[in-house]
Amino acid sequence: MDHGTDGAAAPAVWRGSVRAVASGPSPDAAWALLRDFFSLDRWVSTVRTCRRVEGLPGCVRYCEGPVNMAAAAAAPAGEGEAAAVGWSKERLLEADNAGRWYSYEVVESNKGIGRYRATLRVEHDPAGCAVAWSFEADPVEGWTQEGFLGFLDKLARGVARRLEEEINVIEGD
Repeated sequence: MDHGTDGAAAPAVWRGSVRAVASGPSPDAAWALLRDFFSLDRWVSTVRTCRRVEGLPGCVRYCEGPVNMAAAAAAPAGEGEAAAVGWSKERLLEADNAGRWYSYEVVESNKGIGRYRATLRVEHDPAGCAVAWSFEADPVEGWTQEGFLGFLDKLARGVARRLEEEINVIEGD
């Protein structure tokens, strides 16, 4: 996966979306698990910690995991383990339980992310359900837009796989 830049001028705003199918789980069963804004560490394997840091209204979560590769490579020598930890604070903007989606924005981060707004949806799919992630962001330091979309696609596929594991096991009991 390309995380670098190719020398071409970066677009002013990145927009994109990814979608990953979870075979078996119904959209309602998947949403019952994903709607918890503070459970990202349960669904995204690279997120080690996800916890509430501010309450309602406009609740904020703190997420911690590996920093993006470009930022880690640019870290000053001698920072050791601290250079490998990335974090972000993300504010919930809107949520619609009936529509099975929520929107959020990054408000602070050390991952090279500036302005970033995203919407996570659980949609119907003939195989069961799908996790759809759409975003609008300023270009992310150290990434190409294609590389960033590939990264989000991998995250979405990982979430779909976790939903299959969790829900299919629960429903199979």
